[in-house]
Amino acid sequence: MEQAVLQMNHVNIAYEQECVVKDFSIQVQPGEILGIVGESGGGKSTVIRAAMGLLENRGRVTDGEIIYKGMSVTGATDEELRAIRGPEMGMIFQNTEQSLCPVRRIDEQLYESVQQHKKMEKEEIRERALQIFSQMRLENGERILRSYPFELSGGMNQRVGIMMAMVLEPSLLFADEPTSALDVLVQAQVVRELIELRETYGTAIVIVTHNIGVVRKMADHIAVMHDGRLVEYGEKEAVLEDPQAPYTKKLLASVLRLKRG
Repeated sequence: MEQAVLQMNHVNIAYEQECVVKDFSIQVQPGEILGIVGESGGGKSTVIRAAMGLLENRGRVTDGEIIYKGMSVTGATDEELRAIRGPEMGMIFQNTEQSLCPVRRIDEQLYESVQQHKKMEKEEIRERALQIFSQMRLENGERILRSYPFELSGGMNQRVGIMMAMVLEPSLLFADEPTSALDVLVQAQVVRELIELRETYGTAIVIVTHNIGVVRKMADHIAVMHDGRLVEYGEKEAVLEDPQAPYTKKLLASVLRLKRG
C-alpha cells in the first residue's frame, strides 16, 4: 500500500483549557476523498485546520500526532508548515469571497498567492488557472480572472477558490463546507467539478460538511463527528447502508440527496 497522504493518530485539540476534539484518528490515501460529517460545532473544521497547522485563538494539539506524507505536522516549525501549505496542501473555504480582497482583481490576487510559494511567471500561472477553469467547463476564464470578487456570483467565487487551491497541484486538498452557501443546483455542479479534478490530478480531498448528501455523491470514506468525537468511520457504503452509531442513524434520517448526474 502507498504511504498515506495524511494520518491523524489519537489527536486531542484544545482551545484555552477546553478540549474540543477528543481521540480523533483517520487515514487518507493518495487520491482518496474523505468526507467528515456532523452538525455545526462538532469539531469538523477544527480538525482540518489542525491538519494544516492553522489553529487560531490559542488552539493547539494537546495529544496525538498529525502526519503528512511521513512528516510530523504537530512537530513542524512555522517555516516547514509554510513550505507545504499551498504547494502540498490546499484549502477551499466556506465562503471564498470573504477570503478575497474586494478591491483587487482575481488575477492579481492569484499571482501574489502563487508567487509566495513558487517562482512562476504570471503567464504560466494564468495558463494553469485557465486550464483548471476549462476542466470545470467554465469557458469564460479570462473574464473571471479580470473580475473583482463582488462582480461574481457566490457559486463563481467558489470556483475561483477551487482554482486558487488547485493551481499548484497539491497532493491534498481540504474543503471546509465549500457548498453550504450555495443553492442545491450549484452545490451539485461544484461537487461534480471537485470529483473531476480529483480524477485529473489524483489529489486526495478531505471535505467537511454537515450535508451527507454531498459525501454520498463524492466520498470514498466517511468520518462522522459528534461533540468533538469520531463516532463512526469507514467505507461510504458501510456507513450509509449499515450505520452503527445512533448519531449516524439520526443524521441519515435528515439527509438531503443530490441528484446523480
